[in-house]
Amino acid sequence: MGMTTAAAVERLLHGRLDHEATAPITADMPELSLTEAYAIQREVERALVSRGGRIVGWKVGFTTSALQEAYGVSEPVLAFLLDSGFLNSGDAVATSRFVGLALEVEVAFVMKAPLAGPGVSPASALRAIEGAVPTFELVDFRHSGKPRGVDAVADGVYASAVVLGRPLVSVKDLDLSLEGVVLEQNGQIVATNTAAEVLGSPLNSLAWLANTLGAMGRGLSTGDLIMSGSICKVLRPKAGDSVRASFTRLGSVGCRFV
Repeated sequence: MGMTTAAAVERLLHGRLDHEATAPITADMPELSLTEAYAIQREVERALVSRGGRIVGWKVGFTTSALQEAYGVSEPVLAFLLDSGFLNSGDAVATSRFVGLALEVEVAFVMKAPLAGPGVSPASALRAIEGAVPTFELVDFRHSGKPRGVDAVADGVYASAVVLGRPLVSVKDLDLSLEGVVLEQNGQIVATNTAAEVLGSPLNSLAWLANTLGAMGRGLSTGDLIMSGSICKVLRPKAGDSVRASFTRLGSVGCRFV
């Protein structure tokens, strides 16, 4: 007999709350579908909210074809963000809170109006945002073994923490596909990219998210923070490292790890 949904949720909560690596759900549910994985994620979300967590935004993952191919999915994926995971640029980040820490550079949007599909375009998504901020997403690879895309979805796409840069910038007159990023680790440049790496533009990612949530009967709310997807190479920082990302027009974000 395969694993029950309740048992899957308990395993994922254990990994998240106790900071321990757990076996991928597909080790016990090999036929897990993407729809079933999102249903498990929803139960994990409900369990965390019942423990006092608050949903304050959403993230989009697997926004490159290479990542989709590596994880065996054919589209981006999404997950919720909790209020407990927010840090400010310049903060010291304890590596001990992560099972498998990784850092992604992203453009994040702040919503000024609700937004849900169907029919959301990049242009209508742009009208619904207050502006953009430079961010790091600190993801936590909580799985042992070789997880698949559905494992990542069930686990909330490894969401853990977000480092918010500054300032909040209006993007109504910017072509975000041309927004450049210089990523430095310990003072050395390790990557240079443009935000076109994210589905051609982070606004395409935002529109995809709103439409996909709409199909699930959900949507984005005023004040939500939206992580649009990784722009540069993923870093695996260690205690003692410092990382900084400088954007062309969106400011910068940095932190150090202890």
